[in-house]
Amino acid sequence: MVLGEAPVPREPSKSYSDEGSLRVGFSYLSGKSWTEVTRDERFFCQHLFSLIKRDGPAKFLAYVNRQARMSLPLDVDWEPAYEACFYRDLRHLRGKTDPLYSPKRTFDLCLFSERAILIIEAKAQQGFDTDQLTSFAADRGEVEKLTGVTTHVIGLASSACPVTAECEEVFDGPLLTWRGLASLYNEDALLFRADAIFEPDQRDSWGRNNHGGHMTGEELLSACAEGDAFLVGRRGGLRGTRLAEDVASGSWRTQPYETAPGDTPLNGNWFLLQDFAKAVDAG
Repeated sequence: MVLGEAPVPREPSKSYSDEGSLRVGFSYLSGKSWTEVTRDERFFCQHLFSLIKRDGPAKFLAYVNRQARMSLPLDVDWEPAYEACFYRDLRHLRGKTDPLYSPKRTFDLCLFSERAILIIEAKAQQGFDTDQLTSFAADRGEVEKLTGVTTHVIGLASSACPVTAECEEVFDGPLLTWRGLASLYNEDALLFRADAIFEPDQRDSWGRNNHGGHMTGEELLSACAEGDAFLVGRRGGLRGTRLAEDVASGSWRTQPYETAPGDTPLNGNWFLLQDFAKAVDAG
């Protein structure tokens, strides 16, 4: 380079993906593209939104009905929305006469129809914390009050994300997973990546009551045999359908259960470790 000349910017390296689309890598990202680096669930949500728009909402909603055990109507028009700032924009539409409720609250993904509204709250590298779950539970009632339309709230997370009793209490049906959606959309690589970036080290920070972390059913039995005593959480509690299905199918052995110290159930989703052992033994 001649003294006084401006340096020539380095061109990013270029290669092509298996699908034939141009893929760019940058030296300051260790040769990767931003698509390969970002861990923000909003990025993956916008990609899922584009897939829903491309293939139509019916395909996605039929999958939701199967996986989340719901019966959303498929014979009506649905409009998908991404990062929907619902309360702010509805208040503006109504001449700012509605109460000022969470003006910057956004829904990760939302599908609107005349007969139902579906709100999807998503996580990728993390799980849901207590404050978020409390907010989601409030959204269902608030949106129904503002619209007069039946509103559902479901969660979307990594397949590695353990399901807490609080999650089961708040969301309508089991969590959707990025891995499951990747399979729905022709083994979509970005959705698989969203599923893979979950960080297990964050599990024990979830949930107001999740002081003991998560243990599989086999680990719970071992703890009980060693004389431990604490609480176990599963939506519906000891006599709920979730635990009954675990016992009937044998999946209780590997199912992660939320635990908490104490000898008095925190609410109807909690029961004693000894009662869990009796339930699986009887099954």
